[in-house]
Amino acid sequence: MLSKLLRVFALLGSVMLSDCALAKELNIVTTNFPQYDFVNHIVKNKAKVIMLLKPGAQAHSFEPTPKDIISIQNSDLFVYNGGENDEWIEKLIKSSNNQIQHFSFVSSVNLREEETKEGMQSEEEDGDEHDHHHDSDEEVEYDEHVWTSPKNDIIILNKLCKKIISLDPDNAQFYMANTAEYIKEFVVLDKKFTKISDLSKNKLLIFADRFPLLYFVKDYNLDYYAAFKGCSSENEVSAATLKFLIDKTIQNNIKVIFKIELSSDQIANTVARQTNAKVYTFNTGHNVTVEQLKNDVSVASLFESNIDYLIEALN
Repeated sequence: MLSKLLRVFALLGSVMLSDCALAKELNIVTTNFPQYDFVNHIVKNKAKVIMLLKPGAQAHSFEPTPKDIISIQNSDLFVYNGGENDEWIEKLIKSSNNQIQHFSFVSSVNLREEETKEGMQSEEEDGDEHDHHHDSDEEVEYDEHVWTSPKNDIIILNKLCKKIISLDPDNAQFYMANTAEYIKEFVVLDKKFTKISDLSKNKLLIFADRFPLLYFVKDYNLDYYAAFKGCSSENEVSAATLKFLIDKTIQNNIKVIFKIELSSDQIANTVARQTNAKVYTFNTGHNVTVEQLKNDVSVASLFESNIDYLIEALN
């Protein structure tokens, strides 16, 4: 009788352990806000999701702590952007013999080569040549800000959903429905931006700041001038670049000057004072403030907030 009870308890225990294993919550670690936002919209309450970058912090200056590394190693999935600023991640994955399940945004879409636009401060000028030097023998470098175009976001969300399903197939329908729901927002944004560009008299944008929007302007047939490349860590502009932006603003009768979120408005205000233009913030989705995070802003809602400013700038 005792042996029969023990067998029953053992059987019950194995069933309970099996159920716990099936019900195990995914643990997903993300680097920056776009990765955090996309994962959250897909998994909702089916996973624990953390973002390594603190709200309000600059994404390009992020350095992982030992605690961050441990979190990544213990995760079921690590979602990151990829590219030059994430070289440490590639090294970490390689050192783990690819045991870390991972998903990279830049590996999900067709990449565009970085470009130095006319008038843009060169890397030698901004003192950032150690991080971004380009010799003729070096490989081509690609712009890593792939999420700034809704067209790319649709592709990334679909592929990210498939990756998450591969780790938790029991919730596949749930993840697919959530992904489709969020993709609808980017489809709407894509149509709006296309219409704005098609109907605009002007196609030129002036960014008195860094410019991480190469994918956006190329996908919507827009042109731009900017102070720095998207990955530049500099805020000090040279006199030559400042004069160039002022001259182009006047020559093209530009009434709106842009800066990006969480960035100084000093350069933009200087250009604006010399040209009687307005200064607006163009949200690229790099990161959000603590308040925005509490209010559940999304990449899509941040892009939506740009629409009125974009219409004014192009007309």
